[in-house]
Amino acid sequence: MKICMISSEYPPKWGGVGVVAYYLSTWMARRGHEVHVVTRDQKIGYKSSHENIHVHPVKWLKAPMFFTTSFGKNAVKWIKRSGIDFDIIHVHSNMALLPRRYYDMLNVPIVSTMHGTWRGERSTINFRNLSFSISALNDLSVMYLGPLFDRYEDHAIKLSNGVITISYSECRALKKRGVVNEYGRRIHLQNGIDVEEFNPGNFDPALKKRYKVPEKNKLVISVGRWAARKGIREMLEVFNLMHQERDDITFFLVGWGPLEAEIMRKRSAYGLERNLITVKSPGQDEMKRLVATSDLAMFHSYWEGYGLTFGEALASGTPCVLTDVGGASEMVIGGTGKLVEVGDVQGQAKAALELLEREDLSEWGRRGREHIEKYCSWEDIAEKTEGFYRWIIEYPENKGGWREGFERCPK
Repeated sequence: MKICMISSEYPPKWGGVGVVAYYLSTWMARRGHEVHVVTRDQKIGYKSSHENIHVHPVKWLKAPMFFTTSFGKNAVKWIKRSGIDFDIIHVHSNMALLPRRYYDMLNVPIVSTMHGTWRGERSTINFRNLSFSISALNDLSVMYLGPLFDRYEDHAIKLSNGVITISYSECRALKKRGVVNEYGRRIHLQNGIDVEEFNPGNFDPALKKRYKVPEKNKLVISVGRWAARKGIREMLEVFNLMHQERDDITFFLVGWGPLEAEIMRKRSAYGLERNLITVKSPGQDEMKRLVATSDLAMFHSYWEGYGLTFGEALASGTPCVLTDVGGASEMVIGGTGKLVEVGDVQGQAKAALELLEREDLSEWGRRGREHIEKYCSWEDIAEKTEGFYRWIIEYPENKGGWREGFERCPK
């Protein structure tokens, strides 16, 4: 099978979409398929993981939001020029968006994975949440330019020969949106987690010494972009509440983003100078060590399409306390972590403190790891995705009806 992946991100430019495109391409290549990844041109190069994977950079308009459509158009132009007789084209939306006419013009079946929508992302932030700076330009654009791109997302949902929806929460959001797939073929298929890369073996006994953390202290980590919709302000409030109850907790805030200056101000205002360590854009190996060595992982996102960092923490054997968004309720099940509502900072602090008191906390981490291994195995997800491709190639218009073995996106 000749597969074309259209993904705006691809390693070493990491991001949720790039991670999924990378691992799905890798597993498809391992299964013997020829994979061509069309991605944005970037100066830092690309990371290839298999001889069957061919990466093709294309130009794109370096402007917030508009990069999605400019990249999509240039990706299609490359496909037309390539002369390759592709069996399937897999578009990773919403960071790659195609004009309506391309769905017919390509003459190749199209699968779209809806990693989320710009409408969903902006629905959780408002004017008061934003930081007005150059580094916050992306957030401002999502909020104020995002509506211009809703129709392109509608095209992906409606006109693709098959649609993959990565979480039950996104299934519900797309139902509410009211756009119906023309081929009646929209499935729920969760993202995979690399359980080899993220595992308890990344525990680093020298980490506390390296960061000058008292040996007796518990470690709590939060990983994500320092932006409004990631709930960084709420996370700082939670840390403050926990610190008022216990002064033997060290908090790691790992990421980067427009709220960096505000984080440092609140760190001082809350008296967390000695207990809150910010780690800006660490390398992948260091991030894995930080996550696996922590006693607890915490997230307070307003919205997620899925939430790969949740699964990566659980795969590392680290229990989670997080907001019930994206795929959280699918990954955090009984005895692996706790869920709270968005904005419930007191509830999250209380839940975290209760877990840190448990003598069997490591058992919670073990159960989390086992659940992710079973539920988010890339091997299984690649097999199901390949089956989805074959169904679509065999019946592009789905005249054969629904095929057993696939989970309908809940109505």
